[in-house]
Amino acid sequence: MGKGFPEVGAEAFAAGHPLRRCRGFIFDVDGVLCRGDEAIPGSPEAIDRLRRGGKKVAFISNNSTKSQEEYVAKFIKLGIPVTADDLVLSTYATARHVSKEKPGARVYMIGAPGLRKELQLAGLQLVDDPLEAEYVVTGSPFDGTGRIREDNVERITGALRALYHRNARFIATNPDRVFPAEEGVIPGTGAMIGCLSYMIDRSPDAVIGKPSEHIVRIALDRLELQPEDCVIVGDMDTDMLAGEKLGMTRVFVRSGAMTEEKLQSLGITPDFAFDAVIDMLTAEGD
Repeated sequence: MGKGFPEVGAEAFAAGHPLRRCRGFIFDVDGVLCRGDEAIPGSPEAIDRLRRGGKKVAFISNNSTKSQEEYVAKFIKLGIPVTADDLVLSTYATARHVSKEKPGARVYMIGAPGLRKELQLAGLQLVDDPLEAEYVVTGSPFDGTGRIREDNVERITGALRALYHRNARFIATNPDRVFPAEEGVIPGTGAMIGCLSYMIDRSPDAVIGKPSEHIVRIALDRLELQPEDCVIVGDMDTDMLAGEKLGMTRVFVRSGAMTEEKLQSLGITPDFAFDAVIDMLTAEGD
């Protein structure tokens, strides 16, 4: 237990706390629990208190650069113990979606090694010739500084050709326009969706990450809880919209990429808003 965050008996919340009735908590990761590889102060303590208070916890992320295995290692560094079953990443959910549609499909991808690994683990065939592709799967081609990764320089043109000449199925890992990196926001996967969609004059056939229900429903299934029994905690409009679609309690934290003012300008009003996740547990009850 971190200094300054006292225990609250056997419960995660004090009596009368507005979130006490919720049985499960589904957290976004980047901008909510961490920035880059640094934990946001209080986040490991908050997760620990929720677990010891009997709450079920899962983590979902639109991050399209890492595999489940890589994220387990990331969480260990953050001081938040997890197993792969606690995590649902857009890389994993995207691979699962494509393999369910067409087992063993030939896929041309844009993105990082983490996405490649999940596609391979799902039994999909990764191809380098865009004219062989049945699917184009796009994640983020950007590194942590916002530059296009060297192994993705030619893949934007390749994806265009697969979509234009082969009419390949178009699947995106997530719609995020920006990503909260350590030095500030950088372009997200949404930049690639916009680029390709404009060139081929059609939208993706499926977008797997939030606000789509795909990724959240996987987490709910793992928690074995209904949406109305759960909270979704996030720092972006996509988190709040996903929760709204499913009827979940929505908690917005101001520690990430989006301001509360921007959220409200989009017509989105969360159920609760806090500066950081630890503040959920120190809020006054009714």
